[in-house]
Amino acid sequence: MRVAIFTNAYRPLVSGVVNSVDLIRKGLLRQGHKAFVFAPQVGGFREQHSGVWRFLSISLSRKVEFPLPVPYSTRIFPLIPKLNLDVIHTHHPFLLGEVGAHFARSLGLPLVYTFHTQLEKYSHYIPLPQDLVRKAARDYVAAYARKCDCIICPSPSIRGLLDEYGVTCRVEVLQNAIDLKAYRQADGTAVRRELGLSPNRVLGIYTGRMGAEKNLDFMLESFQKVHLQHPEAALLLVGDGPLLEDLRQKARDLDLTDHVFFPGRVPYSRIPSYYAASDLFVMTSTTEVKPLAVLEGMATGLPVVAVDACGTGDTVTSGHDGLLCECDREAYTAILQTAVADAGLRRRLGQAARQTAENYSLETYTHKLVDLYRDLGAGRPRRF
Repeated sequence: MRVAIFTNAYRPLVSGVVNSVDLIRKGLLRQGHKAFVFAPQVGGFREQHSGVWRFLSISLSRKVEFPLPVPYSTRIFPLIPKLNLDVIHTHHPFLLGEVGAHFARSLGLPLVYTFHTQLEKYSHYIPLPQDLVRKAARDYVAAYARKCDCIICPSPSIRGLLDEYGVTCRVEVLQNAIDLKAYRQADGTAVRRELGLSPNRVLGIYTGRMGAEKNLDFMLESFQKVHLQHPEAALLLVGDGPLLEDLRQKARDLDLTDHVFFPGRVPYSRIPSYYAASDLFVMTSTTEVKPLAVLEGMATGLPVVAVDACGTGDTVTSGHDGLLCECDREAYTAILQTAVADAGLRRRLGQAARQTAENYSLETYTHKLVDLYRDLGAGRPRRF
């Protein structure tokens, strides 16, 4: 199978979409297929892998830190028809997603699109009337869906949202996966030492973007109340984004400077050791589709303490491998306090979390993905 992957975000950027795309590439290669990635250039980054082509990109804002690809290339466009592709798989509906759709149509190839992101939840980054921006996002996804042969939905609960958008093409639920090997034997000793944390400190970890859509003010305010009752509690927020400095200031304002750690962007290869240094995984976002970070934390044996929302609620069973509640500050404070206070509960939930993560292996996901490609007609003789 020869697969072209079009994405507006890729290494060295770190995000759930980037990690998902990279895992798909690795999974296909491990099973003997060919995977070609088309992504934007990132300033100062030198590509390390063959089979990855970069479009020129522009950076519109330091605040967003998201290079936008120019969706045309006199160098790359003539190359694509020569790759003898079987399927085109896009991960965004705009820019390079449109490039992928164009070549799927012109080459007579199946077009698959993974619906990673509720775009309307990111409307705050566009300084226009928010109702109009959200409607435009929904309409754009619906229009793109009409070009697709299949949309992959990484989360069962998000399937209904596509119905609300008016999507009528084939939709398949194929839940995100992770490479379990990296997390099974991770060691957090060095990270604990770097942070100066003694063994008796109970450490909660969040990994991801430091953006408004992640609801991290809510997390800090909840943690402050827990810390008043449990001074041994600490919080680790790993990642970068437009609100990083604001969140650091928020922690200072809440008198949490010595108890909340912001290491910033961390090489993805070190992320398993940060999970292994921690005692529980925390999340308060309500915008996720199927967060890989939750699976990564669970694979390391961390119980999840999260707001019950799309994606997270599909993965975690409250009372079995984590604790969930509605998006209410008092309710979240209560379950976080319960997890911090009870080491036995953390061990029990963490063991179950590790077992849950075993259901999301990259190998199984890749087999299902390739079966889907073939069912859509990929690899069959095409008529031109």
